[in-house]
Amino acid sequence: MTALERRYRRLLTWYPKDHRARHEEEMLAVLLAASAPGQSRPSGRDAFDLVRGGLAIRLRRVAPPGSRRHWRAAVDLAALLAPLTLFGGGLSRAATLAGRLAFDQALPVLVYALPSGLVVLLAWLGRRWAAIACAWAMAALHAATMMARLLSLPEGTRVMGDVLLVSGRPLIAANMLLAALPACVCAAMLTLAPSPGPGPVGSRRLLAWAGGVLGACVVGALLPEVFGAVLMLAAIGTVAVLALRSPVGRRTAAILTPFLVVDVMPSWFTDLASLTAVAVATVALLGLTAWLARTGEPA
Repeated sequence: MTALERRYRRLLTWYPKDHRARHEEEMLAVLLAASAPGQSRPSGRDAFDLVRGGLAIRLRRVAPPGSRRHWRAAVDLAALLAPLTLFGGGLSRAATLAGRLAFDQALPVLVYALPSGLVVLLAWLGRRWAAIACAWAMAALHAATMMARLLSLPEGTRVMGDVLLVSGRPLIAANMLLAALPACVCAAMLTLAPSPGPGPVGSRRLLAWAGGVLGACVVGALLPEVFGAVLMLAAIGTVAVLALRSPVGRRTAAILTPFLVVDVMPSWFTDLASLTAVAVATVALLGLTAWLARTGEPA
């Protein structure tokens, strides 16, 4: 056995055992026939193709066709729920300010939330590319707004938690990314989803659920703090329990987890190291689920 053949066999171990038993000799013969005279190592391209092919087969077996169909529906649904969450959060904050009679502050918050509502409407109507363009524009708007706010602050201002805006303002990049991260994740989900929308959940059912939760959040923001929190948690908990009973709902919850973490708990990520870690984890999860969605058939 030559050194080249031995190295090719080592790379072929990325494939499942039963697949190698049927196809290893044939694949090896093709690879050796295509090699150059005197070649002792696989080319980088061949090595990459073999590893990628083996991992792809293993992933397909982990997620069978029925499961991939659920993943496709979940990715499409999560891409619609992400901007809907941003829109609902904006409406809730505006309602809270309005309840305190701070209408001069509530109006800008409401206007700031409108792009998210437009993204939801475009995705619901099947205007995928328009929704994607609007979502990325919204992310850029959030980053620009944060930059303008930080540049207007005096040095030494406490920005988030114990983070200070120091001389030279080196934290502007981190805070810009933090402000734009939920919108960027939302835009990425829309970009990766094959066809963002309600999918097999159904437009009427999703509209009823979303309307109930949004209504509870807005009304809860106008009530005293304890009663409002109970109302919002009851509405969200009811919808969550209903969703988690279905395979599509459970997958949707998994896909939305990184988005909800960066949107609801931004104070956890106030430095570039933590931002980089959560961004890498989010990209990995979205990439995997997008691949599963693309290999599945529409429900």
